[in-house]
Amino acid sequence: MKYFSRAFLYAFLAILPLIPAAARASDSNTPGGGTAGDTVGVSIKLFSFNPKVLEVPAGTTVVWTNGDAIEHSVTNGVPGKPGGAFDSGFFTEGQTWSHTFTEPGEYPYFCRRHESMTGMVKVTSGE
Repeated sequence: MKYFSRAFLYAFLAILPLIPAAARASDSNTPGGGTAGDTVGVSIKLFSFNPKVLEVPAGTTVVWTNGDAIEHSVTNGVPGKPGGAFDSGFFTEGQTWSHTFTEPGEYPYFCRRHESMTGMVKVTSGE
């Protein structure tokens, strides 16, 4: 088994605190927090939303960024049953789409072109 050099390890440990916590979170976590009026990001990469589940207070704007070289959508609801609360339409690599969540609740979403891609925004009252 190969080991990393000490220089590499020290460099990695030096930049680790600079990487936003949301980018380091795994899909099993529910990143959240913040205050109303904040902006939170979700990346679309390798046919998945990351984080897959996001918890935010009402008044938060979520921005999805497409990192794939193919079109995706962010469509409220579940595959076969769109919810109608929001739909980005298709957007491609490097493009973003945002939605401000004003009402508490759970908002499932999916990609209309790749229905195995699903996510959830859980909106709290922020109190």
